[in-house]
Amino acid sequence: MKNTFLLLILLVLPANHTQAQQTEEAAVKATIDRMFEGMKKGDSTLVRSVFHPTARLQTAFVNREGKAMLKSETIDGFVKAVGTPHKEVWDERVLGYDIKIDDNLATVWTPYEFYVNGNYLHEGVNAFQLFRSANGWKIIQICDTRRKKVKK
Repeated sequence: MKNTFLLLILLVLPANHTQAQQTEEAAVKATIDRMFEGMKKGDSTLVRSVFHPTARLQTAFVNREGKAMLKSETIDGFVKAVGTPHKEVWDERVLGYDIKIDDNLATVWTPYEFYVNGNYLHEGVNAFQLFRSANGWKIIQICDTRRKKVKK
C-alpha cells in the first residue's frame, strides 16, 4: 500500500508540474501578445499595462559605419509613440516564442517581422525579460535587433 501511494505521487507530480509550467507560459505569452495588440491598435493604455514601472527598452544594431551599437529608449517614449495618433498600422508579426521560466523570472525569445500598413519594414529578434509580480507577469526589459531582410 505504501509503495502504491509513493508510485501514485511520483506519477502525479510531473503532470502537475508540466500543467503549471504550461499555464505560466500561456500567461507570459499573453502579456507579450497584449503589448503587440496595443501597438497595432495604437492603444497606449494597453501597452502601458504590460510594463513594470522600472522597465527599459534597448536595440542592438550595426550602424552605417559597421560599428556595433546599443540604443536605449524609455518606456514613456515608447508608450507615447504608440499612443500618438498616426494613420499607419504598426504590425509586429511574431514568428515564434521560446519561453523559459524559473520562479518569478521569464525570458522569451521572439523572432519577428515588422510591417507598417502591410509593407515590410524590418525584421529581427526580441529578447524579453518578465517578472511575475502580484499583478501578474510584467515586462521588465526588451532588447531587440533590427535588420532588413537579405534578398536571396
